[in-house]
Amino acid sequence: MKVSSPDKLLFPADETNDNGITKAEVVAHYESVAPIMLDFLRGRPLTLQRFPSGIDAKGFMQKNAAKHFPDSIRRLPVPKRGGGETVYPVVDQADDIAYLANQNTITFHMWTSSADRPGQPDWMVIDLDPEGGDTDGARKATTAVAEILDRFEVSSTILATGSKGFHLWVPLDGAAGFDDVSQVSRAIAGLAVAENPDDLTTEFLKKNRHGRVFVDWLRNGPTATVVVPFSLRPRPSAPVATLLARSELSATAPDAWNIANLGSRLQTTPVASFPAEPQALPVAEIIDAACAADVDLETPHDRFGRSTYLNTGQSPQSRFQLCWRAT
Repeated sequence: MKVSSPDKLLFPADETNDNGITKAEVVAHYESVAPIMLDFLRGRPLTLQRFPSGIDAKGFMQKNAAKHFPDSIRRLPVPKRGGGETVYPVVDQADDIAYLANQNTITFHMWTSSADRPGQPDWMVIDLDPEGGDTDGARKATTAVAEILDRFEVSSTILATGSKGFHLWVPLDGAAGFDDVSQVSRAIAGLAVAENPDDLTTEFLKKNRHGRVFVDWLRNGPTATVVVPFSLRPRPSAPVATLLARSELSATAPDAWNIANLGSRLQTTPVASFPAEPQALPVAEIIDAACAADVDLETPHDRFGRSTYLNTGQSPQSRFQLCWRAT
């Protein structure tokens, strides 16, 4: 596509790139990865992380589709709790990924459900978020959670986020709603912490983590977003969120791949094997295992650690009787 201001620097020069990275190079990246990105983001509401003056200047998160976006980008109106609505952009074709890159989008974030079935997530994502640059801790945490998923015969794929940690992506058949998927992700996180209490935590507040890796299950609620694989990240050298085989985890940093070295990566396993096969989520089995391990599935929180009822007006008693056992 024709790029406006192609020579504008979106990433400044650094030790790995003497000349910086231009807008034309960013658009070219998205043109090359658009076909596989489309396997993930097609038909999903998006949030765009845009940096009109480059990553050294202030950027912003754009949830509403701009009026000037082409008609090929669908709009999904979603009511806000306090009134009004957010009109999300929904992309169905590869050319529109490049178009949005030309709008200075650096990172694409997507819902885990589609615009057509907004209440039925077809991805579950667990984020392994280390303190500082603890890459070894992030690897160990990713392995621990992946092995717990394996016990329940739930397949997962690793995403090196291009930032500090890793994600585990679990493809779903869309049969379970957000309540179940959120509770299962919380149960998986709790099991991982119960087995690795010195290394992992589900503490929301950083001050209470004490160097442990945060097993973040909170990306599995309605309207929550996750970074789209093969998106650039607004960090030096333009790292790319990249899929990994599990065998690659021990030797790969979360930001190992970038706009300059991605190259033939797009032809390799596991990249070429996507989209992954959808699978049923064994909700009852996972919840039962968490209950047996005394995992707390009842204390309600929001992402700031404040008490809440997790996107519902129900009382804790009506919503969280998951570990009740008949005697």
